[in-house]
Amino acid sequence: MLIQKKAKRVHQSYIRSGSRKLVSGFYDRLMSTNAEIRSKFEGIDMEEQVSLLSHAIVMSFLFVDKDQQVAKRCLDDVRETHAQRNLNIEPELYDTWLECLLETVALCDPHTNDKLLSDWRDVMSIAIKHIREGY
Repeated sequence: MLIQKKAKRVHQSYIRSGSRKLVSGFYDRLMSTNAEIRSKFEGIDMEEQVSLLSHAIVMSFLFVDKDQQVAKRCLDDVRETHAQRNLNIEPELYDTWLECLLETVALCDPHTNDKLLSDWRDVMSIAIKHIREGY
């Protein structure tokens, strides 16, 4: 299946999951993984963070189309803010990030199956790879 079709399926899943509900649940799950990750969010306004991530996730769906300049600029900004010289989000933390996202999708989308989760992984991995490369 073309990545653009996967992105469309994933976007539909995101909408079914209640977008902000999904992102809030994701952060609850992510924060429970370990103290290192929790420390990255000390002093962060989590309501604002939920909004930022909600936007970035939608931009990730669009980013699979390399002609989407708005999505590229958004993920370039995320890449810059998460780089070693700024927030210092180590590349290996994105593995935990993605697993927490997939676990949350599985709980929030009533139509979740292995194929859909695989599509989520494929689509989000493109954005994550771009962000990691900026470390």
